[in-house]
Amino acid sequence: MRASQASPAPGAVVPLRSTHRTARLVMALGGLAVVIFAVVVATASPSNPNTVAPSRVVGHSEPSLSGTTLTGTKLTIAQSRGSYVLVNFFASWCVPCRSETAAFKRFLSEAPRYPWGSRVKIVGVTVNDRESSTRAFVKQLGISWPVVYDASGTAGLAWGVGNPPQTFLVAPNGVVVTRIVGAVSAPGLVSLVKLAYSNYG
Repeated sequence: MRASQASPAPGAVVPLRSTHRTARLVMALGGLAVVIFAVVVATASPSNPNTVAPSRVVGHSEPSLSGTTLTGTKLTIAQSRGSYVLVNFFASWCVPCRSETAAFKRFLSEAPRYPWGSRVKIVGVTVNDRESSTRAFVKQLGISWPVVYDASGTAGLAWGVGNPPQTFLVAPNGVVVTRIVGAVSAPGLVSLVKLAYSNYG
């Protein structure tokens, strides 16, 4: 005959194992939501050729990013709360970085037709580059969005960036929702932000 499990006596110390298990479950569920979003992003549309890849920063508040843009304006990522921010890590010597500039421009030109169009921003951050080369690259390609010259590599390190190009989408609440490795495409960016908008509003 199986003995019934006794309830803890009043004042008894409850083992921490169940408490830790509950905490792990809550954390896992929160992380699962971000994973599901990333999976849906990768499979939602055949017109989305962007390569979505896992990252240690996805699912967390955006890492620190601040500095002076090439035009002399002070910038911090926190200033963009309430917007969908594409943080693009690039270099002047990076061939795919050159080709994806046209995709970013097309994306910005198409964005106004969507309900989230007025809430999208792009921030460029250099990776292992010289400032003079970066300035020449930005001028030659007519890049209009702010570019931060990351001389010390601090931003790249904080975001876990190796080789460019890499682009992160940050939701209006400051959470990094996905990472794209390789050159972006305009249709892919539209699909990505459209899906994020359906989840984050």
